[in-house]
Amino acid sequence: RPPPAKPAKLVKQRTTSNAPISGPLHTPITVAPTKHTAIQPGSGWSQRPHAPTHPNAPATNAIAAIPSIPERIRDTVSRASLKYLDSRTTEALKHDAARQHTAMSLLSSSDQASETKYASPSYMRKRRAGSAAAAAAHKRALMTSPYKRYHDGSWIRPYWRAFSLIVTLWMPNVVLNKLLKKETAETRQAWREKIALCLIIVLITALTALISFGLSSMFCHPVEPISLQLLSEKHGANSTTQRLTVVRGRIYNVSNRSDAARLNLTPANYGHDSSRMFAPFPEESRKCSRWPKGKSSRNCYSVFGESPQCASSEEAWNTLKRIRTNKWVVYQWNDVLRKDNVDKLFVYNEHVFSLKPYLASIGTEGDFDEYFGRDLTETLRGLVGTDATIAVSRDERLQRLVPCWESQLRLGRIEGSTVGCVITSSITISVTVILNVMILIKLICAVLFDWAFSIQLTKITKHFTRGSSKRVPHVLITITCYDENEDTLRATLDSVAMTNYASSRKIMFIIADGEVEASGEGEEGRTTPQILRSLVVRANPLEPIIALPYIAIGEGPREFNAAEVIPGSYISLNGIHVPCILIVKVGTKRERDSDFPKAGNRGKRDSQLIILQWLRNVLMNDHLTPLEFELCRSATQLTKINPDQFEYLLMVDADTSIDTECIPRLVAAMERDPGIMGLCGETRIANKRDSWVTRIQVYEYYISHHLSKAFESLWGGVTCLPGCCSMYRVFSRKTTTGSIVPLLVAPEVIAAYSSNDTYTLHQKNLLLLGEDRYLTTVLLRAFPKRKLIYVPRAICRTTVPDKFSVLVSQRRRWINSTIHNLLELIL
Repeated sequence: RPPPAKPAKLVKQRTTSNAPISGPLHTPITVAPTKHTAIQPGSGWSQRPHAPTHPNAPATNAIAAIPSIPERIRDTVSRASLKYLDSRTTEALKHDAARQHTAMSLLSSSDQASETKYASPSYMRKRRAGSAAAAAAHKRALMTSPYKRYHDGSWIRPYWRAFSLIVTLWMPNVVLNKLLKKETAETRQAWREKIALCLIIVLITALTALISFGLSSMFCHPVEPISLQLLSEKHGANSTTQRLTVVRGRIYNVSNRSDAARLNLTPANYGHDSSRMFAPFPEESRKCSRWPKGKSSRNCYSVFGESPQCASSEEAWNTLKRIRTNKWVVYQWNDVLRKDNVDKLFVYNEHVFSLKPYLASIGTEGDFDEYFGRDLTETLRGLVGTDATIAVSRDERLQRLVPCWESQLRLGRIEGSTVGCVITSSITISVTVILNVMILIKLICAVLFDWAFSIQLTKITKHFTRGSSKRVPHVLITITCYDENEDTLRATLDSVAMTNYASSRKIMFIIADGEVEASGEGEEGRTTPQILRSLVVRANPLEPIIALPYIAIGEGPREFNAAEVIPGSYISLNGIHVPCILIVKVGTKRERDSDFPKAGNRGKRDSQLIILQWLRNVLMNDHLTPLEFELCRSATQLTKINPDQFEYLLMVDADTSIDTECIPRLVAAMERDPGIMGLCGETRIANKRDSWVTRIQVYEYYISHHLSKAFESLWGGVTCLPGCCSMYRVFSRKTTTGSIVPLLVAPEVIAAYSSNDTYTLHQKNLLLLGEDRYLTTVLLRAFPKRKLIYVPRAICRTTVPDKFSVLVSQRRRWINSTIHNLLELIL
């Protein structure tokens, strides 16, 4: 391409007349006067001393002449906000201007050594030091401004780094470096954070499993109902299965004859209570200090009387411990509550006790003081036929008698659930009820919004349609492309062009993310930018196309990039002409000359930031790069308006087709509620019949929109505006003064979304895995009182993965992005 003529040195002027915007290589453009615009008619962006029209032009005044805050914006912000904006203008933007000068010098240089110099380690160290100084200045301005609550959460990073280091102390840096090839501090820190996150996930999963299943096994021990009658019938002397006996309510297995002989048990003991033959275990009887007169803890004392044979040796106790089971003799509540309670039964802590031997000893011996005590006799009589658990827990004197009851008076356990079973059942029922109530409330709110509120919100008026003479807002439509083929691109562009919205009020910005070969059959050897160049009808075919520099998102040499701007129009299948601007990211000169694979590719977020930073600079009367200047010139030439009049920005993916009523309904919702700063439509699957993988995603897409997003919309806080089709409010205009409040292009939003600090795993998941969700998160943090809404009747159709491996990779990125963005909102 022949180099263009050097631009003339012009003087910046501002007039209110219909003066044409002119400059070398540019055709005259007539701009109609407007009331509130960022750049007044006739000012001419090429007349700015810091924005040369060609990358070869020297940027001698790149740092000088920092513009002041426009008066129309000063009316809408406080003094603290002005302090933030002024500090951002005077400190951080000076650094940005210097970086722009470096980028232009690099991209326009034909000397290979010059590029090698900028890519050298020494230069990179100096550049990082300068970036760190500018970042520190920006942080000081940010923390002293009213936007400090929108800081990126750096206060928690030291704690998180310390936690990740503590839980991975078992893996030293030497091992990570040698075995796992984690040679840099960033990669080692990312590995430690990943292990810490996995540990947290495992702990949460274990806690959930414990609440769901572990509580029952730990605290709920069901009692098998075995009565003395059943024990005598099935496990007596004539039993062919097991022979059992009972000692103080617990069941013992005496099927082994050697064990029975060792305990001196006869067939008459099988299936019956043998408590009178065995003294209580020492660890139990030692806790009781009150025994009948002439008795001790080594006596065989039970409800069923005494036996001349009393086993109180260590051998007997060890044998009993070895053959005892976890089963108990179970009594029914009718046995305890009946009036003719001969055995004087009462219940304490799920165990059944009998006062019969105690009352019998009182009648025969009359020694009240050396036994349970005269003062407690009447109290004990009152416990008969009741559940004494609460009464005993309130009386310390009765609590001291519990070990004596367990050694002398216990018969078995009461029927029904234990306390542990009741508690675990209550927890399970409570959690189930809470979850069901939450789901029901979510469903009701979603249905109310979907069937009632959204219909009135998105009602289309006639003046939104094509050919209307009334005021229709201008919509800027960005279509980000990567490796789409011609059929996919035509389907997307046709759907945008054929929407029932005035063609004069919309303009398409088609952004090709690098020289990437198109996918699909029949596209061998063709790149997506080549296809787009063939689809766009150029406005001025004789005008040379220049690769204009800009600062991209990347590290090292990838931080510099260049893009071509091709203004023109797109003609749909039914002959509708829609103005469009094709932006092709072609990469640096080094990338273009060396056949670098995917030259110019910097990612979708970089493509979006080209438009967002351009609108920010135009709206706030800020510096323009050569690329942004060319965008201003082209947009004004095609739409006959200044770029600061684009009120709404619609973001569409290149593999998405929108419905004919999509844009009118989105704009109608924006116009009816000025508090909305962003909204999305319903995304449906275009290729749902391709494979079983696409079919299983239909239900998920439907539920995520009509349930999740509808519920969030009722409260104005949709947590994710999908990138396939979402509309944002660029600025909000006050009806009283006509002043402008930047929203999507607010300084704090652009600063957070354009961040390139990916030194931790959390930042990588935020910035690299889910750009659309992170943009939504930034907006919610910056403007918590404004709304993000879902519009059910604005329909778009997108292509989803048709292979399971691709689906798993996609959902892995989405899940990581969702978790980290929710953490960002919470913290």
